[in-house]
Amino acid sequence: MVKFQSLAPNLVVDDVNKTVAFYAETLGFVKIASVPETGQWQWAMVMRDGVTLMFQSLPSIQEDLPRLNIEKKGCMGTFYIGVESIDELYKDVKGKADIPEDMRTTFYGKREFTIRDINGYYLTFAQDVG
Repeated sequence: MVKFQSLAPNLVVDDVNKTVAFYAETLGFVKIASVPETGQWQWAMVMRDGVTLMFQSLPSIQEDLPRLNIEKKGCMGTFYIGVESIDELYKDVKGKADIPEDMRTTFYGKREFTIRDINGYYLTFAQDVG
């Protein structure tokens, strides 16, 4: 049987360097790889705990994957990230990121809030209640 081992979304962004800086300063992610290694990156990977994200410039992804016909960046959904100590994360992020959905307790037993990153992607952070 095939076993899936990980998921690392590759998000199209305007400026890879600025995006990595946002994720590092706002959420504590660490850059683990980039192309090129220095200067203005075309692609980079960040990680925090068990969560990995990749960011790639539009011209770079259009060159890498021309048959996909990617014409713009954007998001038609949210990234749902389970966390521990959600109140601590909320306190760390408040004032550093746009929070379109403030902290709330849901009918399905989660405490969660959503931020909008500098490229328009939405990340919802959630923790089980109780």
